[in-house]
Amino acid sequence: MKLLSAIISAAMVLSAVPKSAENGNGKEPAQSDNKIAYSYEVNSDGKTATLTSAVLPAIQKEDVVPDVIDGYLVTEIGEKAYAGNFSLEKITIGKNIKKIGEKAFMSCNELKEVTFSEGVTEIPDDCFFSCPKLESVTLPTTLKTIGDEAFYGCDLLDIEIPPGVTSIGKNALGMEAASHDSGSTVVSGFLIKGKTGSAAEKYAAENGIDFIDMKNFIAGDVNGDNTADSADASAVLAEYAAVSTGAAVTFTKKQTIMGDMNGDGAVDSSDASVILEIYAKNSTGG
Repeated sequence: MKLLSAIISAAMVLSAVPKSAENGNGKEPAQSDNKIAYSYEVNSDGKTATLTSAVLPAIQKEDVVPDVIDGYLVTEIGEKAYAGNFSLEKITIGKNIKKIGEKAFMSCNELKEVTFSEGVTEIPDDCFFSCPKLESVTLPTTLKTIGDEAFYGCDLLDIEIPPGVTSIGKNALGMEAASHDSGSTVVSGFLIKGKTGSAAEKYAAENGIDFIDMKNFIAGDVNGDNTADSADASAVLAEYAAVSTGAAVTFTKKQTIMGDMNGDGAVDSSDASVILEIYAKNSTGG
C-alpha cells in the first residue's frame, strides 16, 4: 500500500505545479542557467530560504542544489521538493543545506547518484523512498540520524554509513516490499558498510542484513568462519568455474569483497591462489 501511495504522491507532485509557477512569496520561481525552475519560501530569519520545488525539463539529468536564490542563502530542501522527478539521475547537495524535508526525493525513478556535502545531520523519513536505480550515496560525516524507510526500495544501493550515525529507523536500508503480501522483506544480497560496533552494524544484525567494516575484515574469509583457508579457496574456485560457464553469480556482495584479493572487483583463480598462500603461511607460523 505504501508503494502505491508513493506512486500516487509522485503523480500529485507533477500535476500540482501551478501554471503561473509562483512560489509562496508571490514571486516567479528563480530560473537557473540549466533551465530548472526553483520555487522557494523565505525563512523566518529573512535571510535564508527553503527550496520548495524543483521542476526539471525532461532532458535535464543532473542538478546541483543552488547555494543562493534571489539573494537568499538556501539552507533547506523542503518536503517533496524533488519527489516524482522522472529525469533526474544525479544530485549534489551543497554545504549550505542543513535540513531536508520528508519525501524530498521520493519516487525519483532514474536517480542513480547522490552526493552530500558536510552539514546535514538527518536524512528524514521516506527521503529516498522508492528510488529503484539509486546506486551510490555519499553521506556526510555530520550525519546523525537516518529516518524510517529513508532508502526503502533502493535495492541497488551501495552505501557506507558514517560512524557518527547513532539512529537508523525502521526499514531504512536494505528493505523492499514483499512480493506476495503487503509486508517488507530484506533485499537479497544487500550489504551495509560501516564501523564495527556502530548503529549500522546493530541495524544490520537486527534485520538479517550483511554488514562489513571495510577497514576491519579478514580478507579471503568468504565462508564467514573467521579464517582464510583452503575451504575459502575452494569456494572461490567453485564460484569462478560456475560463472565462467555462464552460471549466475551466487556470491553475495560481502563474499565478493572478502574474496577479491587483488581488488579487481571479481573473484577468480588468482584470488584463490592468494588465499592459499595466506593459509600456508599461517599454517607454518610464517
